[in-house]
Amino acid sequence: MNKAAKNILLLLAAFFLFIGIMSAQNSKSYAELSDIQTVKGAIATLNCPPKGAASLRLMDSDFTYNLSVKFRSDYCDEDVSQALLGKEIIMESVQVNDDFYQVYKVIEQEKLLLSPTDVEADQSSSTWGLFFLSFFLTAIVIFKSLFKDPTQQ
Repeated sequence: MNKAAKNILLLLAAFFLFIGIMSAQNSKSYAELSDIQTVKGAIATLNCPPKGAASLRLMDSDFTYNLSVKFRSDYCDEDVSQALLGKEIIMESVQVNDDFYQVYKVIEQEKLLLSPTDVEADQSSSTWGLFFLSFFLTAIVIFKSLFKDPTQQ
């Protein structure tokens, strides 16, 4: 591995470490949030991507409400997701930017569909993933530096 490649990988590792630290510092637990909004409405659309978190839109609303990966795995089955469309729900969410909200709690007919611990687990998992990626890139550079290919000069 040449010096430029090592430097690029180390810069990427530093970048992911920085983002991970910022993510860890800026994430608040549900109990610490002060700008929670309670929203009632009927589910118009449920977006269930193959990977990542699910999201939904309510009828008569242009906002996107981001859910969690656990919600996607629990409720994005074809039969279950179709059954949720049109259902009245109560959500507790925080505005992330202009048109997007992070949902921390979803209740449908007294049944808790999404809890704050699910969302906090997603956030923690993402932060640890950034730290792991930083460590992994640094380990590759160290490994390649210690065990040089004998055919390269």
